Amino acid sequence: MYKITTKRIILIAIILALIVTASAYLCTLEFPASHPSSSEAEEVSAAAEIAPAVLLGMDKLVVASGLDALQRVKHSHTGNIEQISDVAIVHYMNEDRLLTLWTTLYPNETIAWNENEKMVLGICKWGGNWTSELKEITVAGKQVYQTSPDGMSYHYFWTDDDWIFYIIPHNFSQDDVVAIIGAVP
Repeated sequence: MYKITTKRIILIAIILALIVTASAYLCTLEFPASHPSSSEAEEVSAAAEIAPAVLLGMDKLVVASGLDALQRVKHSHTGNIEQISDVAIVHYMNEDRLLTLWTTLYPNETIAWNENEKMVLGICKWGGNWTSELKEITVAGKQVYQTSPDGMSYHYFWTDDDWIFYIIPHNFSQDDVVAIIGAVP
């Protein structure tokens, strides 16, 4: 038989107090939703919000933002993706045209510029058409990098304050590309 002693009562009381304290603490914690819906992500994402609502008559469709978009970006890159404050992947499309736009927010303009130049260096190291087709051009008054990984389609990316924008237009004229780059802040 167990003999109830003062030491056992104190030990049980301490254990119960710890359990109650831990439970109370855990009840105050807020955990983020594991997979916010695209409409929730669009409402809270500055990177999704900066994309124009309509571009060349096409409505914005937020594919991913926040952590989901960051994971997708990391999956499609070979270099380190660092110091990102927010990111979104947006599509604009109609029957025969598709534009993919990545909007990436950094803590400040200097970091955005450095990360953009790091991407240029990464492309140069990658080689192939990525490198041979890489050039810096002026489009809509902005300094823009243009490359063509397959020698047929073009990718464009540039900085604007603390943002990097990256687009892949499919079936757009050069005039359309100028209008798109001009419309994206």
